[in-house]
Amino acid sequence: MLDTRKIGSYISKLRKEQDWTQMEMADRLNVSHQAVSKWERGESMPDLGTLMNIGQAFGVSVDELMNGGTGQEDSVYVHNLGRIMKGFSEERREEVAEMINTGEAEMDELIEVAPLLKASELAAVTERVDKSLFNQDMILRLAPFVETEMLDALVLQAAEESVEIELIGKLAPFISSDALGKLLDKAVTDGVDFNAIVRLAPFVRKESLDRLALQAMEDGVELEQIGKLAPFVSREALGNLIDKAITDNLDYDAVIKLAPFIGRERVDKLIERAVSEDLEWTFVIRLAPFCSRTMLNRLAEQVKEGELDSSRLKSLAPFIDREVLSRIVDRMDMSKFAPETIAELAPFVDKGTLSRWIQSLLVK
Repeated sequence: MLDTRKIGSYISKLRKEQDWTQMEMADRLNVSHQAVSKWERGESMPDLGTLMNIGQAFGVSVDELMNGGTGQEDSVYVHNLGRIMKGFSEERREEVAEMINTGEAEMDELIEVAPLLKASELAAVTERVDKSLFNQDMILRLAPFVETEMLDALVLQAAEESVEIELIGKLAPFISSDALGKLLDKAVTDGVDFNAIVRLAPFVRKESLDRLALQAMEDGVELEQIGKLAPFVSREALGNLIDKAITDNLDYDAVIKLAPFIGRERVDKLIERAVSEDLEWTFVIRLAPFCSRTMLNRLAEQVKEGELDSSRLKSLAPFIDREVLSRIVDRMDMSKFAPETIAELAPFVDKGTLSRWIQSLLVK
């Protein structure tokens, strides 16, 4: 493994031997003096091009820089790193790939220098390396540095036999949504915890999530669980899920949680079903912000005596027309209304209606 502190110390030694300040060295390399300071403290490493420039400035090889000034015989590993870096710098990428394919250099050495390379440089070698040399751990370590298309190919090949959901989660920020969808399809086939899919949802295409959600329903996953995907799946898929759930014992609490995502038309249909099944008005009121005003007006007009108390009426008032609210209250026994109730309903009726209600209270 590269010893950044050792390399930084050697760069500092070379600079001081030239009697340069960090600022002077930075000017020669066209970098900031903060960058030079970080190198010398071992907090970061120069990229490939800058390493070559440092070597030229001080008259040393990349091998020597990466070995921290010690003899090459002391570290075959670092010597190979230097050769790999030199191959990149001289655009001899085929030779670098051949070194790895023949075992002259190790995959670990390529991974070690990956942070110092451009994605295109790394891809030019990676695509020439025997894919059987890549294991899932190596792919994960390369993920932040490899181009997405190349990473997709490596991941999908490695996943042909098996893939762990934990690995998929770690790769999710780096691979394409298409590749992630394929990995999840395989994971679901192998029997993966549905909660793991939920955690990955922000990275997956809607089309893939739609398919996974419907498959989960087929596999017997509860609607409440599938509902956790609601912000990420299509409205059409959610509607299909609810339609299927309706044929079974519909979990109305789960439906309420889905209401913000399924559209007013479908919420209206759900409310109609709820009313036909004589569900309590509590359910309707909880859905009120998500259904159409027309539906609520109609239901409110049809309400039976005693079904709506003043508390429920206050919850419903913001979502129905003024005239409808006025007629409902007129049919109710005003003597049972507290002044506070009238005050809370006041913003939702006209002045004439409010005045009439107040008169009724005064008479009471």
